[in-house]
Amino acid sequence: MTKEVYLTESLPKLLRILQDSDVRELQLEEGDIRVRIHRGSEVLVDTSGGIGHSIELSAPAVPTSALVRASIVGTFYRAGRPGMAPLVSEGAHVQAATVIGIIEALQVLTDVEAGCAGIVTAVLATDGQPVEYNQPLLEIQLDG
Repeated sequence: MTKEVYLTESLPKLLRILQDSDVRELQLEEGDIRVRIHRGSEVLVDTSGGIGHSIELSAPAVPTSALVRASIVGTFYRAGRPGMAPLVSEGAHVQAATVIGIIEALQVLTDVEAGCAGIVTAVLATDGQPVEYNQPLLEIQLDG
């Protein structure tokens, strides 16, 4: 296998690894092949034969929505007390400190806060439903 073929096959794997890291710039050289990667710019592969390849790197996508997840195992309640209206419903605008529900575990009530600002787009857990740790409770379309 030639160096160029090996590099062409290895480059996508390297890009996936770098995308999840804090590395801003990387330069690799092996013989007559040189690879320079700048986050948010392009990758340039130079060989002595004058062959070059360019691959455009895109910046990581900015999330437009967020899931509010259960911080503990217990029973999820959408209202502050039985018989009351839900604390939030679809279409409601919430702030990071807005209480969106309550989880009861061992007769201890724990408030669940939104954790971000935006509009509630989906309620994923029903009132009185047992929930697991990290289970999605609702989805919020982020402001911005």
